[in-house]
Amino acid sequence: MPPRMAAKRSESRSAGAGTGAAAGDAARGPRSDFVRPNTAQQAVGQALRHDITTGKLPPGSWIVQETLAEQFGMSRIPVREALKTLEAEEYITYVPHSGYRVTKLSLEDLTEVFRLRAILEEALIRDAMPGVTDEIVEEMRLRSAEMDTATSAGDLIAVGVANRQFHFLTFQQSRMARTKRIVTQLWNTADAYRPMYAPLLDMEKVTSEHVLMIDAMAARDVERMVALNHEHRAHALEPLRRIFSADDADGADAQT
Repeated sequence: MPPRMAAKRSESRSAGAGTGAAAGDAARGPRSDFVRPNTAQQAVGQALRHDITTGKLPPGSWIVQETLAEQFGMSRIPVREALKTLEAEEYITYVPHSGYRVTKLSLEDLTEVFRLRAILEEALIRDAMPGVTDEIVEEMRLRSAEMDTATSAGDLIAVGVANRQFHFLTFQQSRMARTKRIVTQLWNTADAYRPMYAPLLDMEKVTSEHVLMIDAMAARDVERMVALNHEHRAHALEPLRRIFSADDADGADAQT
C-alpha cells in the first residue's frame, strides 16, 4: 500500500482517539536527537578551513583537486563544489590556468583589510547597540573565559574561534546583513595569517581589552565601544608588520 494511503487510513482509524492521535503527531514531528550528517562537500570545506586556520595550509599554498579527492576518498565533484564555496568565502583564490591556492596577501592588502574592518565594524556596532541585551553581554563573558582556558592550554585554534565569536557578538544585533557578510569575508581573508601572528600577541593585553569591551557593552556606551574596538584591532596589525619586515630582511640577506 502506498505510504500516503496508509497514512490516511491510520489517521481515520485514530480520529478521536485522543492520546493515540497526539502520540502519532509527536512521532511525525522533528526529532531533537537527530543530527543531520554533513554532505561530502561540507565535510571537505570544514577540513580545508581547519587546515587553513591552523597553518597546515599557509598563505599561497596550492590546492590540487585530484589530490584532495584521493585523500578524502571521494570523487572530484564534491571537492570542486567545496572549493567554489571557499573561494566565495575568500579563504582561497582561483588562479586561471593554474587552480586554487590559499589567499595570499601583501602587508598593504592586510592593512586594507583592517581599514575596511574598522569602517564597517564601527557602522555595525553603532547599528547594533540599541538592541544589545544582557544575554549578549553574558555570551561575551563566556567567550572571553573560553579564550583564557584555551590560552592556558596552548590551543591557539580554540583561541581564534572564541575570539571571532566574541567580536561578532558586538554587532550581532545589527540589521545590516550585507555589511555583516562583507565583514565575515574580511575576517576569512586574513584567517590564514592568524597562525603566524597569534603567537606574537600579548594575550594578557588582549584579555584586558576584552574586559573593557564587555564593560562598554554592558553600559551600552557606543562611543567607548567603538574606540576600544579600533584600538584592539590596531594591536593585532602590529605583529603582522613585524612578520613582513622580518621576511623582507631575510629576502635581502639571501640576495647578498
